[in-house]
Amino acid sequence: MEDPATASQPSQADIDGKPWKYTGYQSFSAFVASDNEFFVLRRFGALSARVLLGLQDQLSCLEQDLGALEKRVREKDAPDRHNGSFRQDTLEDRQALVGQAQSLLRDYNELILQHSQIRARPQVPKKDICSLDNWFYNHGNAILAEETDYIKHTSDLFSIVPTPKSPLRSLLETSSHFRLLGLWQRENVDHSADGDKNVLYMSDERIERFIAAFIMSLGLIMLIAPLWILAFLGGLVQRLGVISAFIVLFVALVSVTTVAKPFESLAAAAAYSAVLMVFLQISGAN
Repeated sequence: MEDPATASQPSQADIDGKPWKYTGYQSFSAFVASDNEFFVLRRFGALSARVLLGLQDQLSCLEQDLGALEKRVREKDAPDRHNGSFRQDTLEDRQALVGQAQSLLRDYNELILQHSQIRARPQVPKKDICSLDNWFYNHGNAILAEETDYIKHTSDLFSIVPTPKSPLRSLLETSSHFRLLGLWQRENVDHSADGDKNVLYMSDERIERFIAAFIMSLGLIMLIAPLWILAFLGGLVQRLGVISAFIVLFVALVSVTTVAKPFESLAAAAAYSAVLMVFLQISGAN
């Protein structure tokens, strides 16, 4: 006899036939929440700009109306009013204009601060957009097509929690072979997300450890290699040429492997060149 609890569960055929019923936003929300790279939303940059411009115009109109009103009450023939006090202001029209401006200014300033923070977030990498697109493809009709179109606005998307990445890691992750290495794969740590066999989760910690070890190896090579090369060169011009080449290479590697700013890269290069020059002086004295 079939278990009633099992009989009430949809089969895979049921799920494939009606994904909008059995998969839907419950599974998609769990997928999006399972990894920071999947939680992508739109900025609505153009719409936000239009709303801000509209609020700005409304405030400009209120400012003009308030200026015109105060010009009239300062005329010689106008009734005497205390224009130097909020407490004794009896002009209701002026109080109403200031009250409207206060409400609009609050909305205007809050929206500016919120939108500026969102605008400052980096653009979503193409691979993260592809991950969302792949989910929609693998779960066809689970989400209404019109409600999946937001990922097509690639320049208007931002990550809720962006992950800072060095240029080296971003370059390596452009390769699907690197991203899909079994070494990086991890289990889904968000138990609210269903186990989807089409979704592979990568460990940021493992990738960062690999990048750190790779950078450390390059750093050691950059320190040791020029010392041995300089030890076997006799001419000053040749030695300076080697030092110059390694300094240029060092700056290039720092720019690619780290998120350092230009002046920070130059500071590191200055320290590196100082080490090489000290070795040059010591070897020259010998």
